[in-house]
Amino acid sequence: MLRRCAIQLALITLLGFSSGYPAYAQSSPAAPRTVGSASEVVVRGKIVGVDRANKVVTIAGPEGHTIALRVTDPYNLKAAKVGDPVVAHFYEIVTIRKKKPGETIPSASLKEGIVGAGPGQVPGGAVGQQLELLVKVVAIDKPNDTVTLQGPDGNTETVKARNPENLKLIKPGDELVVKLTRAVVIRIDRA
Repeated sequence: MLRRCAIQLALITLLGFSSGYPAYAQSSPAAPRTVGSASEVVVRGKIVGVDRANKVVTIAGPEGHTIALRVTDPYNLKAAKVGDPVVAHFYEIVTIRKKKPGETIPSASLKEGIVGAGPGQVPGGAVGQQLELLVKVVAIDKPNDTVTLQGPDGNTETVKARNPENLKLIKPGDELVVKLTRAVVIRIDRA
């Protein structure tokens, strides 16, 4: 599983997203060069059911598909009313950078978090997770625009780079820190 995630993250970064925000690069004396991409999808819907006893709010999307969300925050549960419009923002951000010399990084780590609105704030909440993996560049084939990567479990995979310019930033033996951040922010949209 970690191998698959590592390769997928590297693929996303090296190949680039087909939509969303363009890849970027940053560099400063203190920070290693980072490339990445971000995308955002916004979905609007409405609350079609509120079951306060079971703490479940049902939301219908623009095409009528529904999703039931468990809402344990008493403030958000009390504020939810059938017919209220909601907006959900789905974010995905991928960055990749070289591991700094002497830097200690676990081969894989996962962080998760959830936050809800407080009294007086617009009812809603956010949930997110951040997966960070350490992968190794095994080989680069510049004429064919491919790179072979080794995941934390030792398995390798060769991928074709959609953006061959990124291949100039790496060399065999480099260790890359690949970070995938996903977040969903949902709120009542009474504005």
